[in-house]
Amino acid sequence: MADLAGHWDYLQTEWQAAQAAPLSRRRALLVAALIDAYVDRLFAAAPDEGDILAFRTRLAGVSPALALVFALCAQHDDGTRLVVEAVEVPIADYGSLGVEDFMVSLYNDHSVQRVLIGLPDGSRPLAQTVLADAMVALSSYSRT
Repeated sequence: MADLAGHWDYLQTEWQAAQAAPLSRRRALLVAALIDAYVDRLFAAAPDEGDILAFRTRLAGVSPALALVFALCAQHDDGTRLVVEAVEVPIADYGSLGVEDFMVSLYNDHSVQRVLIGLPDGSRPLAQTVLADAMVALSSYSRT
């Protein structure tokens, strides 16, 4: 039987560490991999599910964030990867920036560095937002 509670606790700990290090691709990738592995453990704990690919497809259909995590962790040659790039911060959002980001943005044409998920279509969602949404999606599943 999969130790869901232990894995969830470890995932939560690493998620908190990733939030404290928002420019760390390594931490973001670790959280993505732990989310991906947690889904495998959810499947193992649900004997009625039958097919793991169907299970993962169903979860991806319910949560676009999980679909992005699955694509990132699959490491296909389609170009899905973590990247660190400058992201423009609108002046109206400056009040929500931490002191460090505010100072960086002043000297970098109103932009700050962020970890993004580079997708084949050229879009680049914020990794922290995707991971947060995936964590919320998983939080509704039983850990017993």
